[in-house]
Amino acid sequence: MAQLFEVLYWVAMIGMSVVLAGTTILVCALGFKFIKDRRRVLGASCIAFSLGAAALVVFMINYKFILAA
Repeated sequence: MAQLFEVLYWVAMIGMSVVLAGTTILVCALGFKFIKDRRRVLGASCIAFSLGAAALVVFMINYKFILAA
């Protein structure tokens, strides 16, 4: 039973990483759209937020998958 929960944990971690990365990419693309539509402050804020979120996603992947051993 412990093996099942370990597999489910890793599936959830991979799924969460993919969803967070996709959301970050969408927010960044939305930021570029806002800059194109002359809403520069809102666009820059979206891009800054997506860069911060991308850094957190990279940290999470490194901590759970690469440095876990």
